[in-house]
Amino acid sequence: MEQLINTATPYYYAMLGFCIFGIAIICTSIVIFIISDMTTGKESLIMFILGVLLFIPGLHFGNIFDKYNEQMTAIVKPIISENYPDATDFYYGLDTGHFTTNDIEYKIQYKKTVKNEEKLIISVKKQSDDNKDKQIKTLNIPKTTNDN
Repeated sequence: MEQLINTATPYYYAMLGFCIFGIAIICTSIVIFIISDMTTGKESLIMFILGVLLFIPGLHFGNIFDKYNEQMTAIVKPIISENYPDATDFYYGLDTGHFTTNDIEYKIQYKKTVKNEEKLIISVKKQSDDNKDKQIKTLNIPKTTNDN
């Protein structure tokens, strides 16, 4: 699980960076085109194309991240469904996630202990200060072996 997280993280940040910069350049080119009374058509078109060219790798890195994220979800989802059989609205990405059971929202956090044990920390998303320690559950992630 830790290897999946470490492998997926650079693709996640590359996706965010390229998509944000691509959209920012596209929006800037549109704003410049509108503000300049549509006289800077060529320059705005070049900026627009540059923004699209930055956005495309963002989508590519997003697809790569999704493949790793599907593998992480395939590991976490059975653990959650075993301990919370009525869980709905499940989402897991990188090392955090959330789900709902009986109208209570839970958050999921991946942690690795000092003994190299992989754990999922389940806690109530919105909890009051008086019962903060009572609603945290730790689940073990089973070790997997690669027989290639």
